[in-house]
Amino acid sequence: MKRIAALVPNKLGVSPGQRQRIESWAPLLENYRWQVDFFPFEDESLNDVIYKKGHLRQKVLGLASSYVRQTSNVLNRLNHDGLFIYREASLIGPAILESLAKRSGMPMIYDLDDPIFLPYASPVNGWFSLLKFSRKTHSLFRLSNRVIAINSLIGDYAKKYNPSVSVVPNLIDTDLFHPNETFEPEGVSIVWTGSVSTLRNLNSVSNVLRRVQEKYDVKIKIVANGKTEIDGVHLEHHEWSPETEIACLQNSSIGIVPLLDLEWNPWKFYLKTVQYCAAGIPVVARNIGSNSEVIEDGVNGFLVETEDDWVERLGRLIESAEMRRRMGIAARETAVKRFSLKTQIERVAQIFSEVYGGPA
Repeated sequence: MKRIAALVPNKLGVSPGQRQRIESWAPLLENYRWQVDFFPFEDESLNDVIYKKGHLRQKVLGLASSYVRQTSNVLNRLNHDGLFIYREASLIGPAILESLAKRSGMPMIYDLDDPIFLPYASPVNGWFSLLKFSRKTHSLFRLSNRVIAINSLIGDYAKKYNPSVSVVPNLIDTDLFHPNETFEPEGVSIVWTGSVSTLRNLNSVSNVLRRVQEKYDVKIKIVANGKTEIDGVHLEHHEWSPETEIACLQNSSIGIVPLLDLEWNPWKFYLKTVQYCAAGIPVVARNIGSNSEVIEDGVNGFLVETEDDWVERLGRLIESAEMRRRMGIAARETAVKRFSLKTQIERVAQIFSEVYGGPA
């Protein structure tokens, strides 16, 4: 068994991206004789406040404390066969900790699932962007023996700094995310799942949702931490948890992926699109980023641009149970064949073997 030190930014079990990348890979990599030891930057107290409004003093103290602790991890606890960095070893500062860790001589994989090399101002912590050092990703590309990118667009960007790049999309447990045995047990419904930072994408289709509910008797479910309101639209709120998310998708009819024209969005891989597919429901999504790679228009969902596109495609699905069923079956097939942990983890294990040597 070879041991890999994974320096990750977030507390385990809470960050959607981190959960879907190295956290979900780690248990399956044990079958290939790779043991992953995690060293998260966030601790419990910092995670409790960092994504909430206010609490400035606690955030600053928490960031400082976490930086000291992660520095100690890098200097004193890394005695491994390989180094794995997901996004960044620290939520703040340049690539100092990663550079210190690399001095040990361990081969390093750098995994990037978002365009964090672009400046970004958090809707909750706008001041936080001043501490992020987005361009440190360029240093991390250069430091790495291999870069794993979530899609070809980020992969091509990384190749400007390091030619050794592999593309691995987000993978999901298709045994966990699976269709309900009963077709639409709660009637016809539309579902959106997201986070505080992505609520503004949902608000971009507020008029679409109003028009749809004015015409059809359809539920609109929102799975997110914290409530949101849209004037003239009745929303059924579900507080996000892994279990709640899966249950809501299984009991829904159509998944939606609205997106704003933000600089980040064309670079992103939209996991919720794949999650909807795995749950066996058709997807209506803005034609941005990875959506065109996952959705075959008219087969497992619809790609849309204008408000009228949204209303017309949603209306077609709401009016036809046969179309929802047929597209849902095709969506499930897409998820199982291309994005299943079971079928794709061998690709990840092979990359580990190429970089770290030994197992697999």
